[in-house]
Parts: sequence; structure tokens; C-alpha cells
Amino acid sequence: MNMIMQPTNTTVNINLPYFCMGELNLFNMQSVSEIVTNPSYLPFKKKLKKIGRISTQYYVSNTPHTDHIFELLLSFQPLDVQLREHSLFKISQSVKAVHQAYSTLGYILDRPVNPLYLQNQDYLQSIKPTVDAFIYELKNHSTTKIAITDRDKRIALIKEIRKENVPVMKNLFKTHQQFNLNHFTYVFHMNEHELFKANKSVENVLPQKMRSIINQFHEKHKSEILALFFCVQRDLSDNYVLNVYCATERECQPLSMKDCISFRDNGTLNFAPLSKITMSIFEYQSSMNIQGVGCTNEKEWKVLFGQEVEKYNYVYYESEFVSPKFIYIECDSKK
Repeated sequence: MNMIMQPTNTTVNINLPYFCMGELNLFNMQSVSEIVTNPSYLPFKKKLKKIGRISTQYYVSNTPHTDHIFELLLSFQPLDVQLREHSLFKISQSVKAVHQAYSTLGYILDRPVNPLYLQNQDYLQSIKPTVDAFIYELKNHSTTKIAITDRDKRIALIKEIRKENVPVMKNLFKTHQQFNLNHFTYVFHMNEHELFKANKSVENVLPQKMRSIINQFHEKHKSEILALFFCVQRDLSDNYVLNVYCATERECQPLSMKDCISFRDNGTLNFAPLSKITMSIFEYQSSMNIQGVGCTNEKEWKVLFGQEVEKYNYVYYESEFVSPKFIYIECDSKK
């Protein structure tokens, strides 16, 4: 019998203005994989109970790790086969392995493992063989060539992106000591396109339109801008997301790219030949200070930027026109 999937209140601690909720399911599965594939992790601990001369062996849950695994899996949602097999959405092998193993688990148990019952000996003994098989499958998969290659590729990508950002921000902190960092997140809602369907014509035009907006913004404010970098991604809600960071002098007023974007009377974007595209806008400004006095210092920035690209461990989008990497616009940071 298939397990009935039940919702939970699991949340993700994020510092981003926009988060695609479709990615929460992948985040949870990636988290499960990271716990399970730790070489020292076992789901249950062996205990001995001695009564007189008789010793009895029994097992207890490896709290809190095992409890947390099944708390996360209470919100498990099956992945669409289109997404699992999509050539441009790079879903991690770790997520795919958890999806396969937990789907198998669902055909064996008649309901999801309830973490609240793991302290009950009768309940634990009834699920232990199935849970052991689930854990073994994930551990075994993590050592396969395909899993290792995928994991190493993602680690290298994240490392490269973070490394490219270091000299840019280090120079800003060193040269200016304190400055503003504007963060613009523009979510382009593709209202007329089929979810997960590749559309080369859209991807050929949309990034060009985005780059045109950024170039126009840069030209308009180049006397104020110290650094400018951006990244385009496609999310699991079939939106295209433009993330832009723009550094300015501390005395500069908050900037916006909204004036560089043309809208039709009905609120859609004037992106011919594309139509019916709407947009959500998130803009805010942070104060950066080398001393971190009531502001973000260089060390804290590295953590925040790392959190933004951390999701590439489980998903990113890459095509001929869209890259997970950031693009840096040449600016005079010594103004």
C-alpha cells in the first residue's frame, strides 16, 4: 500500500527576499541525504538491558538525527518525471536517490514513519528492517561513480562562484571601508508557458532583455555605481529570476532598476515578441562596513553570499542562454 504523504511545518532559514517554495521539497531531500550519508551515521543505537544474569539486546532511535530525517520526510512530495529527467534543471543525484528510496519505502510501509513514535519499542521494531534498508540504499548510492561525480561538480561550481566574488567585495571593503549594497530580485512570471517545457525562443530573448535593462541602469547610474554583478536562473515555478547586486557610496540614496523596465497598460512587460509576462519586484539596501558596526562586514557577507548559491548543491538551471554563474559588469570602484 502507498504511504499517504502528509504536510509538516518544516521551514528553511533563508536570508533571501524571494524563495521558490517548489524548491523546499528538494531542500528537505538534500538535507536527508546529507545526514544519512555521513559515514558515522546509523539510524538506531544498540543497547543492552541486563536483568539478573540475562542480557537482552534492543535498539533505540539515534536521536536527534533519525527523528529529524523523518520529520523532513513527512513533507515529502513525489517529483514530476519531467523534472527528474529534465536536461536543463540539474537535480542532484542525492535528491534523486532519496526520491527513489523513499518511494520504495512507501510501497512497503502502510504509512509514513512517525518520528513521535520512535521511542516506542514495539513501533521501532516493526519499522527497523525497512528503515535499515532505506538507509543502506542511500549510503550505497552515495559511493557510486555517478553520485561522486555529481557531488564534486556542484562543490566545484559553488567554490568557483564564491571565489570570483571575493576580490570584488574585498576591494570594496578595503577601498571604501563602508558602502551600500543594493539587492534587486526580479521574478519574471512566464504565465503562458508550459511548466518545465524548454523554449529556446524565450530563453534567447529574455536574458537579452534583462541584460539590456542592466546596461541601461548602469549607464544611467555609472557615476554612482562602485560594483555591479548579476545572475539569471529559472526556478521550479517556471519563473525566471534575475538577482542583481549593486554597490554604491554610503551617502548614495537607494537605487532601483524599475525605471529601466517598460510595462504595458495591463501590467505585463513590454518584451516583444514575448507576451503575458508579469513581474514581482523585491528591492532592498544593506549597509556594509569593514568593522561590522551595526552593518554587514566582509566575513558576514561571505556567509550570506554562500547561502544564496548553496542551493546549487541540490538544483540549478543551465542552458545555452542561462547560467548559474554571476556576471560582473566593469565599474570604477575607486570613485
